Amino acid sequence: MKINDLIKICINNLFRHKSRTILTVLGVIVGCCSVVIMISFGIAMKISQESMLAEMGDLQIINVYNSRDDIKITEKTVESLESLENVTGVNPKMRMNDIMTSVSAGESGRFKTDYTNIMGIKKDAIDTFGYEITEGRNIHSSSDGNTIEALAGKYFAYSLYDTQRPSGSNYIDYWSYIYGDNNESEDIPDPYVDVLNTAFEITLGDPDPNSSDKAVTKKFKIVGILEEDYSKGSETSDGLLVNSEDIKKLIKEYNLLNNIPQKGQQSYDNAAVKVNDIKNVKEVENKIKDMGFYTSSLESIREPMEKEVRQKQLMFAGLGIVSLFVAALGIMNTMIMAISERKREIGVMKALGCLVGNIRTMFLLEAGFIGLIGGILGSLVSFVVSAIINLVSTETEIIDWNTLYTVLFVNTDRVSVIPVWLAVSAVVFSVFVGVASGYYPANSAIKVSALDAIRSE
Repeated sequence: MKINDLIKICINNLFRHKSRTILTVLGVIVGCCSVVIMISFGIAMKISQESMLAEMGDLQIINVYNSRDDIKITEKTVESLESLENVTGVNPKMRMNDIMTSVSAGESGRFKTDYTNIMGIKKDAIDTFGYEITEGRNIHSSSDGNTIEALAGKYFAYSLYDTQRPSGSNYIDYWSYIYGDNNESEDIPDPYVDVLNTAFEITLGDPDPNSSDKAVTKKFKIVGILEEDYSKGSETSDGLLVNSEDIKKLIKEYNLLNNIPQKGQQSYDNAAVKVNDIKNVKEVENKIKDMGFYTSSLESIREPMEKEVRQKQLMFAGLGIVSLFVAALGIMNTMIMAISERKREIGVMKALGCLVGNIRTMFLLEAGFIGLIGGILGSLVSFVVSAIINLVSTETEIIDWNTLYTVLFVNTDRVSVIPVWLAVSAVVFSVFVGVASGYYPANSAIKVSALDAIRSE
């Protein structure tokens, strides 16, 4: 018997007892929908968790700190960190610690800041570690000694005050605009200085000529503006990023001018290590600790949170599978009843020379079709139920189609998330459950004696 004939017989048998078929399919729909919705809760929890951790910082970055005077981050350390397996980049950071640093601009240094948060990093780290430049370009290699290039934090311009204005009204308090009652960023007045089109000077040391501290002054140019990201450092807000080689040159020049002895190789304050995958963070972090350095990362937070989410996902999936198991019993019961009612039909098929395998295939196809129909409808119903759950749980006012789309498919605080792979897997699993439930009744069908079956009423 051809497969097409078997499919036709299968469909005719399902339509012969419509009520029973519909009730069995409804059981599969409920079971499939339960599994999908329960698993979707776990997926939504995981997405929400990852979103929360991402706001805290890059999950693939390990921060490395000096541990003792004899264990410091040097160029040799950086090379060792770069050679570690699964490490894609190292960003050593250097500050001008214990050195008074000021920045000035304008005629006679009219605009200035008495303290500047300056951080030295490697140029390549801007791209590797995801610093976002909103205006301008990245810094080039270290300067030729005349003009230093720098990237300014988003609000660096507001750290400059006007020396020709009365004290108390000579600066713009941008904090009150951002974090105060007037928190609309577009209401912040323009800064006194357009940093991308202004020449600056940086001074290391006390600029007072009567001071015993001899100052070093260098010209520098701001070539780009950074997006604020405290996970990468406060310098992205109100500081400056320059090439670490320029920082080294400035510190060396200052020390020579003030007869400060250089104690060994210049070391970095800390370093950020980028790992190629979240799964490898713990292993790399342990290797860095074995080198004698202190470390910090979000792995200590992520791992227990991920474990908790995984446990809840298994619990939700288990509850859904119970419903699908009940549906499987319904399919099995339906097929057993079908065999009992169609014994005479089975006997006639055997008497006409129908192969035993064809009879088994016919009943397995019927069970599989019930699972397929129930799986497809169950997945569709799951999307509807998921949408209703998300709409009920959201506090967002639905004013247009774009807002509705965002609430249903984009927001990371959704209660239920059904990816395409989950819906497809649910259909495949439902078919498998249907075929598995029909296996025992199908085997029972082929064991029916042809003679006894024909005699039965």
